[in-house]
Amino acid sequence: MYRKLNIKILAIIFSILLVVVILTELADSRRGGRTFREDLVEVNPAEVTSLEISPKVEGNKVIKLVKENDLWFVESDDNRYRADQSLPSSMINELNAMKPESVVATGNERHEQYEVTDSLGTRVKLFSGSKMLADIIIGKFSFSQPRKMTSYVRLEGDNVIYGVNGMLGMSFNRNVDSFRDRTVIKSVSSDWSRLVYKYPADSSFTLERTAEGWTVGGEPADSASVAEYFDSIRNLSDSRFAEKKAVVSATHSLVIEGNNDMEKVEITGYHHEDGTFLIESSQNRGSLFESSELADKIFISSSELFE
Repeated sequence: MYRKLNIKILAIIFSILLVVVILTELADSRRGGRTFREDLVEVNPAEVTSLEISPKVEGNKVIKLVKENDLWFVESDDNRYRADQSLPSSMINELNAMKPESVVATGNERHEQYEVTDSLGTRVKLFSGSKMLADIIIGKFSFSQPRKMTSYVRLEGDNVIYGVNGMLGMSFNRNVDSFRDRTVIKSVSSDWSRLVYKYPADSSFTLERTAEGWTVGGEPADSASVAEYFDSIRNLSDSRFAEKKAVVSATHSLVIEGNNDMEKVEITGYHHEDGTFLIESSQNRGSLFESSELADKIFISSSELFE
């Protein structure tokens, strides 16, 4: 009977301990739900009309990405440029996909250490009209094995610092030019029918497609040379944006005309006496590229099409 009593007491003690463990786990889970978010940013990309980014590399100067009539523009200081149209949605999706993997601090005493202050981090705000949808500060990142990259972030107004997978700084901590549209030429070369080159002196010419093939001044061009040239410019981009404006009249131009309702492409070149070559594209109005290499690729001589 004494043995049965001991077993009964042990069973009661075990039951009490089990209840305590369950209640503790539930309490921990609830506390975790308050401090360890499942999502940090959750917005509908279609609702976002602007982003304000204050990159650390730009001294936290505000760069705005603004959508107007389904087109995105970059605004910085008093300048406005066409933006890389794929970037805003990519950045919004990256923020939406961001999942906390750890909480590294819950107080403000480690904000500077993880660079999640306004002056040390990169602040990102998402807006729908005047309504703010998200406000987050992206701080430093760290590497760990095997090939693990962790970025540290904080929601503005919240002291908690989260560790998230990935290197967010590569997407948001950039200079102004990296948000801009780099398009020089983006066109389907199989639609091209006529390319008109205007150069100084007597070097202008026209490359035209006929039933027999491409010709220059009525003379058959080398098909392989034409194909190679087209391949080199049909999807052309550049990041060497000019800091100055053209101070001379246009010296070079290329007009590409085509079939199938193709939009005409116009490339204008400005060759300065100091050797500077600036280029402007009708497909990227408001941007000037400074590159002699780019000019050499576009403004070829007629002789190169006979080789």
